[in-house]
Amino acid sequence: MVETEAVVLRTLKYGESDAILTLLTPGMGRVSAIAKGARKPTSKQGGRLQPGVRLQLSAVEGRGDLLTLRSTQVVDAGSGLWMEGYRLRAPGSVLEAAMRIIPEHEDAEAAYNLITRALALIARTDPRDTPPRLDPYVLGTQVKLLAISGLVPQLGSCAACGGPPPLAGFSAMAGGAVCPSCLVGSGAERLDPAAADALVALLARPLAEAPDAITAGSADGVERIAALMFREHLGVTLKSGTPL
Repeated sequence: MVETEAVVLRTLKYGESDAILTLLTPGMGRVSAIAKGARKPTSKQGGRLQPGVRLQLSAVEGRGDLLTLRSTQVVDAGSGLWMEGYRLRAPGSVLEAAMRIIPEHEDAEAAYNLITRALALIARTDPRDTPPRLDPYVLGTQVKLLAISGLVPQLGSCAACGGPPPLAGFSAMAGGAVCPSCLVGSGAERLDPAAADALVALLARPLAEAPDAITAGSADGVERIAALMFREHLGVTLKSGTPL
């Protein structure tokens, strides 16, 4: 028997009345589970198994990696996430990042705490004028997932030659910023200094202070740096982000 907290990342219909869930847990990382009969009108579980809901659950291990849910109890329904369009789309970006980046069947306590904290903050935030995918809490989550994954880009010195600033470009292949000499012919992009500063600030601050770390015009650059690192080193491209 498995007993754990979990956040529902995705719910898919299966068969006539079942559901397949992708869950994030603190001790087992990302796991999949089947909720038999969850879509029946008489099921008590159906409404509890929506993306963003935080559960306490009991499950049994079946064949392969698929757990079978036995019981669930809501810890946090995340009701504030579904009351307004902005707060519907912003957590979608967080849940996608968790589903695509956090490994299966590995200890993920830090990532679990990060995702649950991000969802709680977004549920209470006022809608912003910027696209939901560029919400400071969304970007802060992605940047901190870089750290959890061991992918913090080198921004204080040239990632190619180790030379000091000034740094003129960014190369995900090299692992960070590059100097003017290494930029030539490298295929690296021009580095946005405001984005680099914002990314460093997001790493240094608690997630709750993410809005103070994002300066005007830096959000797109932060998103791009994170996206380039995820694609280069994990082979992950987030559908909720801008195309690379």
